[in-house]
Amino acid sequence: MIYGILDQAMTYTNNTGTTNANGTVTPAGSKFAMDSLSGTAGSRWGIRGDEDLGGGLHTIFTLESGVNISTGGFGQGGLMWGRQIFVGLRSAQYGQVTLGRQYDSVYNFTMALDAGTLNSNGASMHAGDLDNAAINLRENNSIRYLSPNIKGLTFGGGLALGGVAGDVTNGLQYNFGAQYDTGVGLKVGAAYEFFKNPTGTTSGTGWFTSNGSGTLLSHQLDAGYVSARSYQIAMVAAQYTKGAWTFAGSWSNAEFGNMTSFNGAAVRFNTFDLGAQYMWTPMFSTSIGWNYQTSAGVTRPDGTKVGNQHSNQFYGLAWYSLSKRTALYAAVGYQDARGVNSQGGRAVADIDNIVDSATGKQVVARIGLRQSF
Repeated sequence: MIYGILDQAMTYTNNTGTTNANGTVTPAGSKFAMDSLSGTAGSRWGIRGDEDLGGGLHTIFTLESGVNISTGGFGQGGLMWGRQIFVGLRSAQYGQVTLGRQYDSVYNFTMALDAGTLNSNGASMHAGDLDNAAINLRENNSIRYLSPNIKGLTFGGGLALGGVAGDVTNGLQYNFGAQYDTGVGLKVGAAYEFFKNPTGTTSGTGWFTSNGSGTLLSHQLDAGYVSARSYQIAMVAAQYTKGAWTFAGSWSNAEFGNMTSFNGAAVRFNTFDLGAQYMWTPMFSTSIGWNYQTSAGVTRPDGTKVGNQHSNQFYGLAWYSLSKRTALYAAVGYQDARGVNSQGGRAVADIDNIVDSATGKQVVARIGLRQSF
């Protein structure tokens, strides 16, 4: 089966800037651009297959490619099947096991419940996507298990191998999580992930620099933490629907650990979000949300402190369905960042991980068209 989403939006971003090597930003002004990768859903096309082997057992596979409508190129750093590609076995009784480049436990169990996804647009993304709620990271070389639905409970996990000769754990990543649907409008989920040597043992390698995202550790928020030898994420989220209202919220903790440039110290980020959606008609809905991110920072060997920063972000979305497959939408987000960034300069706003603001404030607005097939 061939499927896909084409989502293209005219996007306005103010206070854009160019990040310099010393952590400062040179102002570049406002910009208008077409964006097909950061709308309500990144544009993609894919192929799914399912073979019935008998006895309730199926072979399944998925090949999915991100598409940049503006240029005709691939998304996810130019990877042909950058979104996901896997093959596996599925049983209605025992669950499924898959092998390949795949999504993680944040995607499976918490992402769909947080306020950012409820508003579902790049203007609602958590700063830096440090909890991977916007799925900038996928698991290469991974094996995943996902349970069947057991009276509303699903659970699972994954293991991604580093593939380093002589060191089985180098580059290792593992994760697990669960979600429970009460059946009366409330869903809750939790996930945990751990990365060893996330930036690689040599420059330009590792989860954050070779996974085709092009965003993590490339902005002032966290660029100073590239020497981290471990990275971990914990996230919990909940969503409640009653009538035309849906409410959502989440908390996440992300830690860059054992940073060699900070004498082995760690730095942590906590992110909170809350949001609500109202369905005015079956075709028209509006959503609003807020997230707050904070970090106490870390001390350099010379005694100076960096990374003690925080940000508030407010966002909204209006959605109108023209049909079951086609919709128009308008979205806006505003972020106010304060403190000291990871490189010692002034904290700057960064909505959608596209470009650092030249100041502590930034606005992103977009009007888009989305078609599913």
